[in-house]
Amino acid sequence: MRALGRLLRLSLAPTAAADIAAGVVAGAGRWPRGSEPFLLILASLSVYHGGMVLNDWRDRRGDRLDRPDRPIPSGRITPAAALILGSSLLAAGPLIALGASRPCAAAIGGIALAALLYDLLLRGAWLGPGLLACCRGGNLAAGLVLGTGGILAGPTLIPPISYAAYVFTVSRLARLEDADLEHRRRANPALLLVIAAFVLVLAPCAGFLHPLESRERLWAALALAGAGAAGLIQAARHTGTWSGSDLTWATGLALRRLLVFTAAVALCAGGSAAWIVAGAILCGYPISYVLRGVFPPS
Repeated sequence: MRALGRLLRLSLAPTAAADIAAGVVAGAGRWPRGSEPFLLILASLSVYHGGMVLNDWRDRRGDRLDRPDRPIPSGRITPAAALILGSSLLAAGPLIALGASRPCAAAIGGIALAALLYDLLLRGAWLGPGLLACCRGGNLAAGLVLGTGGILAGPTLIPPISYAAYVFTVSRLARLEDADLEHRRRANPALLLVIAAFVLVLAPCAGFLHPLESRERLWAALALAGAGAAGLIQAARHTGTWSGSDLTWATGLALRRLLVFTAAVALCAGGSAAWIVAGAILCGYPISYVLRGVFPPS
C-alpha cells in the first residue's frame, strides 16, 4: 500500500482538490447543493494522480540510476501495472466529470490530454512548464465552469490565468535544480521568485466576480496572499550562488503557496461558504504533512 500511495503521490492530493473547491465557490458565490462539486473533485484527483503515475512510468529507466527507491525501479510495482493504472485514471476522470456537467467533462478531458502530452512527449524547457500550467489553471477553471454554470469569459478568466502563470513560473524555477551554475545564473532564480510573488497577489482578483456585501473577505484574501508573497520575496533576497539545495528549498516554498493561492480565491466568494472552503483548503497543509510521512512525494 505504501508503494502504491507513493506512486500516486497521495500527499499532493489536497492541492488538486483545492483547485476545484476554490473554483466552484468563487464561480457560484456559494457552495452549490448536490453531488456535482464532489464528483468534479473526484474527477480532478483521478486525472491528477493518473498523470503522476504515468510520469513515473515514463521516467522508470532513468530512475533506476537516479532514484532506485521509487516504486517502479525498486520492483514493488511493475511497469505494466503502473501503465494500466495511470491510463485508467486519466480516462476515468472525464467520465466521472460527466456527472457534474458536460462542460466540466470537457475541461477535465483537456487537462487529461495536457497531462498525457507532458508525461509522454513534451517536456521542453518552456513546453513542459507550459503544459503543467495548463493543467493546474484548467483545474481551477473546471471548478469555475461548474460554479458559473457556463463557459468562462471576461473577469472569470482572471483567476485561472493568474494561477497558470504562477504554476508556470514555479515550474521554471524547479527545472533549475538540476541545471549547471551558468544556467542558474542566467535564469535568475531570484527574479522568478519575485514574479511568482507578484502573480500570487492577483489571487484576490476573484473578488471582482461577485458583489461583496462585506469587504472583510477581500481584505482577508489580500492579507493571506500578501503574506505568502512576502515569504517568496524574502527567499528572493538570497545572496551568493544558488545551489541545488537552495533551489529545492525555494521551489518547495513556492509550491506550498498553491494552497495559499486557492484559499485566497475561495475567500472572495459570497456567504459563509467563503470562510469554510478557504479554511478547508488551508487544512491541506497538515493533511499533506501527515501524508508525506507515509507516502513521500519524491
